[in-house]
Amino acid sequence: MCSPGFSCDSALQVTYIVRGSGRVQVVGVDGKRVLETTIKAGNLFIVPRFFVVSKIADPDGMDWFSIITTPNPVFTHLAGRTSVWKALSPEVLQASFGVPPDVEQKFSSKRKAEEIFFPPPN
Repeated sequence: MCSPGFSCDSALQVTYIVRGSGRVQVVGVDGKRVLETTIKAGNLFIVPRFFVVSKIADPDGMDWFSIITTPNPVFTHLAGRTSVWKALSPEVLQASFGVPPDVEQKFSSKRKAEEIFFPPPN
């Protein structure tokens, strides 16, 4: 799974699925899902400016590449070392989600340094 992420600048993202299959979800700036579909090798999809995208591979994996329409793209993810969550204080997260401090601590402790998540070995 690729952590949900988005372009912080005006870049469009064109993604081509080279091998494998999986799912893709795209969410608009208003928070509404605009695309949720199964994708496979040979498919191409476009992520508009400022929309959030997440790709989830099937068990056999999925390879893709993306073309970005700006020479210096700026991307951020909801997980990993560039996570936007890191900019928020624990108090803001608690108030935003309506959770007690222990739940926020558990949430914060689960953030990882990676934007791509791999399943645990069987």
